[in-house]
Amino acid sequence: MKRRYILEVKALDEYVLQVDFISGSRLMLDMKPYLDKIRFRSLADPQVWNSAVTNGIFVRFGNVELSHDELLSMAEQEHRASNY
Repeated sequence: MKRRYILEVKALDEYVLQVDFISGSRLMLDMKPYLDKIRFRSLADPQVWNSAVTNGIFVRFGNVELSHDELLSMAEQEHRASNY
C-alpha cells in the first residue's frame, strides 16, 4: 500500500508554499526565512520556486525535496516562534 499525505502544492507569491493534505487540512508555509540557507537558496529563483510538485509524500522544487514530516516540522517551528 502506497501512502499519500499531500494532495496538492502551490508556490504562491512572496515565497509562501500552500500544501493541501489528503486529510483536508491546508498549510501555508512562509519559506522566506529559509532562502538564505544553502539547501534552499535555489528556491529564490522564480523558475525553481514555481516548479513545485508533489508525489503525495514529498514536495520537490527541482533538486530540493521536502518530506511531509519536514514541512510539518517547519510549520511547527514557525508557529512556536510566532508565539514568543
